Amino acid sequence: MDKNIGEQLNKAYEAFRQACMDRDSAVKELQQKTENYEQRIREQQEPVSLQQMIIDKLKSQLLLVNSRRDNNYSHVPLLEDGETNKNNLTPDHPHDKMKPGMSKDKESKVDLLSNLFSK
Repeated sequence: MDKNIGEQLNKAYEAFRQACMDRDSAVKELQQKTENYEQRIREQQEPVSLQQMIIDKLKSQLLLVNSRRDNNYSHVPLLEDGETNKNNLTPDHPHDKMKPGMSKDKESKVDLLSNLFSK
């Protein structure tokens, strides 16, 4: 009977030892996967941060352009009727030349973006 108990203890110990090794292996694998995922997240956050900086810069430039435009509109003197006809200007056709088929607002956005990316 002692021999039977010894064999059972050996089997139980071996099963316990194997379970511990499996657990340690699973923990190491989980740690490795976690480190890999964290690295990938850091790598993906770099371009996102760069894009956010570009967005912030564009927003600030847009605010600046809009504030300048608002200030310019409030300070632009109105032409007399004679001057309007003389210069061939109408409120619907501003004096600055726009690209055909492009609204003034779109043109300023295009100019803003080209200025931003040309720096």
